[in-house]
Amino acid sequence: MKMKRKISIRKMLQVFLTVVVSTGCIIAIVSASKIEDEKTLTSVAVHFKNDKKYHFIEENEIMDLTINNRNIDVMHTPISKLDIHSMEQIIMADPWVAHAQVFIDNNRVLQMYVTQRLPVARIFQKDSKSYYLDGTLSIMPLSQNYIYYTTVVTNVPELMNDSISWALRKQIVSLVNTIQADSFWNAQISQVIVDSVGAFELVPVLGEQKILFGDVSGMKEKFNNLFLFYKNILNRIGWDKYETFDLRFKNQVVASPALPYNGPGDKAVDKMNWINSIVETEAKNDAKDSVHLAEVKTAKLIAAKTASKKVAKPVTKATAKNSKNTPSKKGPVKKTKQQTIKSKTNDKDKKKKAPKYVYPQNKSN
Repeated sequence: MKMKRKISIRKMLQVFLTVVVSTGCIIAIVSASKIEDEKTLTSVAVHFKNDKKYHFIEENEIMDLTINNRNIDVMHTPISKLDIHSMEQIIMADPWVAHAQVFIDNNRVLQMYVTQRLPVARIFQKDSKSYYLDGTLSIMPLSQNYIYYTTVVTNVPELMNDSISWALRKQIVSLVNTIQADSFWNAQISQVIVDSVGAFELVPVLGEQKILFGDVSGMKEKFNNLFLFYKNILNRIGWDKYETFDLRFKNQVVASPALPYNGPGDKAVDKMNWINSIVETEAKNDAKDSVHLAEVKTAKLIAAKTASKKVAKPVTKATAKNSKNTPSKKGPVKKTKQQTIKSKTNDKDKKKKAPKYVYPQNKSN
């Protein structure tokens, strides 16, 4: 029985000592915490994770939002009275901020880490209102400090918080990301236009064609087909032969030619006028060729007849009389009938610029 009593007293002593030590530790921690809370900050540091690329918001603006505009003297205010959570929420409410972290480190430095939003497209609404759209489909207002150059999307209807507006935002971001991911299209496409039905039209840098893109379904195939058309067709016949490229059909590029004509606005009539102009041009070329061949044949016949009449004749009184037609002081010598026909034929051939032919010679001469 004595052994049992000794064991019980020993356990009680251990418990008592444990409670005393724990209480002392708690009191020391609380007192140390109170002492730390009564201390003030040594400094404030603001960090931007992507400040080298974007400058929508500056360090002084963060200080104004969290401290200066709230009239807080952080250098003389105890740490326990600083609302760190509210500072973080105020920074996150800024439209140019994507994420923020605010805390106090062991050196009593107020650390603020800020991540700016990444703009994807510059939006111009129908009412001329302009803003940026980022990768999270959020709207970013324009900054007075910084202008970011990116793909421009025009004729956009007012984006509300309904399902149609969010679907249009998603399509715009998807299309612009696809354009910017390719070095060629990022340099070639300068503007994206939204039409009345929500489809897209692309404005190129090189060339004056309108590119009817349609919706964002099959974007990669559409861009690949248009690139092959550029490479295999336009590089051969020229970049000014077409005025419209239609990519809305699957695996097709429908190119409308750019020919000068004054016709109605009906597309079917326009295509028929284009075909008729080609047919008329070919008919004119055929007519010119046939006239040239007829002129050549006529020249050959006249030359053959003229050569056949050159036959040697004996000298007679008639020829003697004709020999009297020599040059004199009175006037020009009269030409014979054959000489007149020959001279007219030669003049006619010179005017028509007929090719030279070797006429048949008279063996009797």
